[in-house]
Amino acid sequence: MTETSLRPRLLEAFASPAPTTQDVLKDSDIVAFGPESFLASFHLSLMIAAGARVVLCVDDFTAKTEIQGVPVVRTADFIARAGGLRRPAIVDFTSYPLPQAMCRRAGEAAGVPVFTLTHLQAAYDGPAVYQTVRTMRELTLRRADDWLALANRLADDFSRETLYAALLLRLQFDRNVLRPVNLWGRDEYFGVGAQSETFVPGNAEHFVDCGAHRGTVIQKLLGATGGRYASLHAFEPDEANHAALAQLTPVALPDFHPHKFAVSDRRETLRFSETGTMASHVSAEGNVSIEAVRIDDFVEHATFVKMDVEGYEPRALRGAERLIANSRPRLAIASYHYADDLLDVVSTIDDIAEGYTIRMRQHYNYFYDSIIYASPRADWLPVDAAR
Repeated sequence: MTETSLRPRLLEAFASPAPTTQDVLKDSDIVAFGPESFLASFHLSLMIAAGARVVLCVDDFTAKTEIQGVPVVRTADFIARAGGLRRPAIVDFTSYPLPQAMCRRAGEAAGVPVFTLTHLQAAYDGPAVYQTVRTMRELTLRRADDWLALANRLADDFSRETLYAALLLRLQFDRNVLRPVNLWGRDEYFGVGAQSETFVPGNAEHFVDCGAHRGTVIQKLLGATGGRYASLHAFEPDEANHAALAQLTPVALPDFHPHKFAVSDRRETLRFSETGTMASHVSAEGNVSIEAVRIDDFVEHATFVKMDVEGYEPRALRGAERLIANSRPRLAIASYHYADDLLDVVSTIDDIAEGYTIRMRQHYNYFYDSIIYASPRADWLPVDAAR
């Protein structure tokens, strides 16, 4: 444990009642900072619908004068008008360090307290991903001992600190705790530069992409390796996404297999929310039916499996038991859609194949993009067959 470890703070949070700081937002005039950010595109309308009294949006770059029915002003205008608001509070919807720093400076200049989006979600029980923030907290508390056991299972201190930060976000609602561990997206799943903070891609990967969307990660792999690979299998059930995936590059890719299926632990028909975006997912309220298959029935050999299937990861891993046990590929598995995903993904990997090194990394300043990295090697390097 490092000298500045978050572990003592986490232990205290496990034993403490839910924080109430965010409740002030229910009686405040909310100023939404960054109303056109990625997070705001999902959550601003939801928070307004839930009852948040959003009276201003602050954005220095948009040409819009109104967003979600709320007037838009520049930062300087907000600072000048802040004194006329009733118990104002800024809520930061942005994700990246510079706009977050500008949000803090705006709050200081206006004498207005600054909260994060997750504070507002806690006040109105908004969705984290597919569960609300309060549900995430409640379910996390129920398995405190399991989370501490998972920390001991992880291979390095940075993985443990990353886990502690992710859990503290759930328990205390403040996403600022992720700043020291957030690696952002450059090295998500694997690295693209001379030095990687996660897996180093090989030049002969038998790569399996589950939840391939429109081929974003496969394109990243091709760019990172100069187009070199051994084989590519991509699973994507969304109609529009799969059509784009099948036409991934202007020159046909050899040994590239785009499969229009979801992945599961058995062949089955599922209801699916088809959106043509990264948010398409299995849902009982879905607008279409899709076919799900076992990876083992389609892929003979793999050196690397990437998986982001919107909370279906444990079942999808079960459908690749033979592949994982026999090929021993590296695994990069999204584990953030539901409260227990991290626990379930690691336990599933341990059930399928012994001796894997397990690490965790965070790639976004929100509940999104907590990734489990599992490898038969003790380092980040490719398995021998993929070099």
